[in-house]
Amino acid sequence: MENRRMKTIANATIDHICLDQTNAEHTVYICHRVIDTLLREDVRECVSRSELTPSTALPTGLSKYAKINLVWLKITHFDDDDCLWIPVVKSTFMQDWCGAGFPLLWQEGEQVKELYAIEDIITCFTRGLNPAAVLPFNAFTAECQIAAEHRQVSETERERWFTELRALHGITTGTQLPDWHSYLLHYDRLGAFLDHPFYPTARAKLGFDSKALATYGPEFQRSFLLHWLAVPLALYHPNIGNKHSLPLAWPTFEAVGLPIAMVDTHALIPIHPFVWEHELANFLAEAELHDVIRAPRAYLRVVPTLSVRTVVMLDTPEWHLKLPLTIRTLGAKNIRTIKPSTIQDGHSIQTLLADIAACEPSIVSRLLLTREDCGGHVDNRMFLGYILRRYPVNTLQKSTLIPVAALLAQTLTGSIVAEEAAAQFYDGDLEAFFNDYLDLTLRLHLLLWLRYGIALESNQQNSVVVLSRKEPRLRLLLKDNDSARIHLDYLARRWPNLASRVAELQDQRIVVADELPLAQMFTTITLQLNIAVLIERFAAILGLPATALYSRVRLKIKTILSELAADGENIQLANQLLLEDDRLYIKYLLIAATLAEKTETGATDVNKFYGRSAPNFLRST
Repeated sequence: MENRRMKTIANATIDHICLDQTNAEHTVYICHRVIDTLLREDVRECVSRSELTPSTALPTGLSKYAKINLVWLKITHFDDDDCLWIPVVKSTFMQDWCGAGFPLLWQEGEQVKELYAIEDIITCFTRGLNPAAVLPFNAFTAECQIAAEHRQVSETERERWFTELRALHGITTGTQLPDWHSYLLHYDRLGAFLDHPFYPTARAKLGFDSKALATYGPEFQRSFLLHWLAVPLALYHPNIGNKHSLPLAWPTFEAVGLPIAMVDTHALIPIHPFVWEHELANFLAEAELHDVIRAPRAYLRVVPTLSVRTVVMLDTPEWHLKLPLTIRTLGAKNIRTIKPSTIQDGHSIQTLLADIAACEPSIVSRLLLTREDCGGHVDNRMFLGYILRRYPVNTLQKSTLIPVAALLAQTLTGSIVAEEAAAQFYDGDLEAFFNDYLDLTLRLHLLLWLRYGIALESNQQNSVVVLSRKEPRLRLLLKDNDSARIHLDYLARRWPNLASRVAELQDQRIVVADELPLAQMFTTITLQLNIAVLIERFAAILGLPATALYSRVRLKIKTILSELAADGENIQLANQLLLEDDRLYIKYLLIAATLAEKTETGATDVNKFYGRSAPNFLRST
């Protein structure tokens, strides 16, 4: 339905977009997403301070734009003398109003200008701002153009790839691959073609041109060789387990063209070839790291995963390698560095989770974790470091791994990945698949929150569904947990032995003083991203109203909360925020990661700036 709607909008407005024709539909698609996000995040109070005007009440000069059942937001506070009109329709998912198409209108006295292009719309949102405040909006306009271009390149590649697969295998009812890591790579690639549900220009990998996107992007999944630096041991800081945990494929000094004797004085650090080519010289000069030596030979063939900066070692695919990358995704402020603190913190939290799972019969056999104990950095530099992640290969044999981010992606047959998974493991019963996924996801994360004071940023990339034909049929694998929120005082009071695992956390943003940040992360990650987004699509496929599936979520949450209360856990805040309040917390990603400074939002992390404006789809009516 979304594709049909966007195609209709594109056909109706394509003549008004001053861009190359082949890029026009992608630009209109991005424009529609941007308008919805501006409304959802109430950018510049465009909703909260606007006046709702039905079409029947439009001024005489705008009467030709009146349409049945259409409402307009009249925004007058951007400019004292002029007015922005946005056509909207009522919504219940994540926001009260969504954009109703084009044109938007800018009214100056008796003059009315129709707005179709994203640059014109964003310009209206800069009216009345000081020049410094305008700059992020201007940068976002450029980001929109890059998103449209990257989407066009990626969609072209998807069609080429699908055509290639059809020629090789024909159209089949499901994907047949030899092993678990082949499935993971396949579904990573499918997921890369799917937009982030809430950040409007997620397709933009800022810093990549089209050539770099094709070379290093997960949409193309081309292999490449890593480069290597020889770093004096005095500057190199390995993480716990590093000396004993390096994969067999890790190079020797001879393999990268350096003298074998350097093993006694230096360590080898992998560098992404994009950084090697474009930014490394500047980083080394600025840091005055004159004793670092560039290895003359590239070594270790890898392919990119869904996260772009994490790559798979093709010779030992149970090892994934996370590298700093000088691009920005999900916002201009989200540069993909590796903070030295995250190397140790990720390992500490992974160990804590393993200890908790061992104590909980309801999840011990259904939760899998990657090993995160190996990594290193150079002189505390965010662009000179790495993290090695090892998958639990012995427990993944004969399993299919699917990132949650790929469950709604289109497959070769025209279905979505979740339908393909249901066909292979649930006799085609999508509801049964969803029920299993829902039960495990809610049980795991409510348990962590309410019993242990922990909330994980286990977003759609970091949560992987593991399916097999043996019991348990569905498991969850979690990775990359260095951005958790932990109520450490609570954990220490209840579980002092477990608290010792994370007593030395380096990133103090992880430690919170009360329960509310846990509730906010659970709501915006587990509930909204990992469950509600799926429901919106599953309901249409199943021919059910979304409210029917949300009722199922509500009932499951009530059941789990009752079980936890019977065990003595305090469920008061969870029950209030999730089931009783009219509004849910929501991430304001665009504002925090692109349009505003931290001094304006007060957020210590641009990915954790919250509003409370989403209609509560779980509230009993």
